[in-house]
Amino acid sequence: MVELMGEKRLGSFFRQKLELLLLSQREDVVARVQSIMSLHHFTFKHVLAMEDIKGRPIDLQRALAIVVAQEESEHIGAFTERIVSLVERFPLSLIFTLTHESPTDKNIFKGSKFARVLLVTPFDFFQNFKFEYMLLLRCRAQFFEIAPSDLFSMTTLPFSVFVRMPLNQRIMGVAFRGAVLSDAKYQKMLSKSGLLIQARESSAYSEYIATYFDQSGQSLKKRTRAIFLSIAQVWLELSELIMFEFKVANDEEIDSLHSQLLHVGNQLIEIMQSQENLWDALRETLVNDLFEKWRSPWVAAYATYISVKSGVGNPLDAFMAGMLCDVGLLDIPDSTYQKFLNEGEAGLDEKQRDEYRKHPLMSLNRCIFKKIPVSEAVKAIMVCVHERADEQGFPSQTPFEMVPAEASLIRFAELIDLGVRTTMKENNVSFRFMKEKIWENEKNTPGNFSPEFLDKISESLI
Repeated sequence: MVELMGEKRLGSFFRQKLELLLLSQREDVVARVQSIMSLHHFTFKHVLAMEDIKGRPIDLQRALAIVVAQEESEHIGAFTERIVSLVERFPLSLIFTLTHESPTDKNIFKGSKFARVLLVTPFDFFQNFKFEYMLLLRCRAQFFEIAPSDLFSMTTLPFSVFVRMPLNQRIMGVAFRGAVLSDAKYQKMLSKSGLLIQARESSAYSEYIATYFDQSGQSLKKRTRAIFLSIAQVWLELSELIMFEFKVANDEEIDSLHSQLLHVGNQLIEIMQSQENLWDALRETLVNDLFEKWRSPWVAAYATYISVKSGVGNPLDAFMAGMLCDVGLLDIPDSTYQKFLNEGEAGLDEKQRDEYRKHPLMSLNRCIFKKIPVSEAVKAIMVCVHERADEQGFPSQTPFEMVPAEASLIRFAELIDLGVRTTMKENNVSFRFMKEKIWENEKNTPGNFSPEFLDKISESLI
């Protein structure tokens, strides 16, 4: 059990519906998928050919994700026809397509009909974290958990509420968007260990919380959590567009998502102006398989909070750069990425360190390539996050007087996030003790940060 704003809740949940359908005869593809299945315990079925799904059994129709690979001897034209057929047969599934050659028609999968088709390169499928990331996003991050006490009797719900059935773990809707929550139903819902909302309705949930909770004590922490969930959802949509070469969106869609991220970032900054201590509210916000392995929302939130409380840097620039500066990590080999998450840069060997140190420029280049309207200030921060006060950082050993203060904020926030993932789990120490210990270690071991910077942020960590 873990805590949600002081209330008991279950950790992760597994829906007993088909999460992944694999359609391939290739041994390398099967081995890769099975390794991920065993790691995350996805519900999984493997069929060898299209003929095996012609009956369209109901359990296959419900597959959240489908992986289909071009066979070694299969012509790209025949493979394309298979994809078109799958799109028609499975109108709700996300379809991963793995090819070993480029489609002859570059526009074949464009248009709303093929919005659910995601072309994955062999490197993205076999070598880095992207395929696993998208599976976790599709299968384990479609719902966010909320506390039963977030709801109020006789209010009109602007979002749907779901529960996890105790016997088969299916997700069942119990109160739908637009309905008035009767007192009888409300009392029943209060007895549940945890409720769920669809991630895409996070903004509606945030508005509901802002309407019914004030800005003090536990109420403020609920508002903080609701805003954080909105940030996570907008970021998931935007990061998918940034990370995949074949994921295409027009300028208006990208500008809209970027504007939404700026908007929720400003909401977070506004609520951080309170005198309440919000550190734990930020740390405890999300618990699921995807966010165990994707750290950007926390790094951005921690850096922003330190900026607001210390007066160092521009909080919004720190927030935006913190959200964007890690996207290049998903382009490095998965073994390096996983080791970095678990042990930090110090745990990497020389080859892995060289791979890891490419990610700042890779992150910036991805944003530029996908035409994300990033400000010049944020671009400068993104490429300087790993520069050091002793000028021994990367990628450019930039003179420290030229390193934006926000870059140092993000770097310190990364140390906090690493501490949550390692020190707190291993040693069961408090969050406050860990933050203060990190500050003390950096103060006693000059190099990463200047003494002046550490002095300025010291009180913000309490």
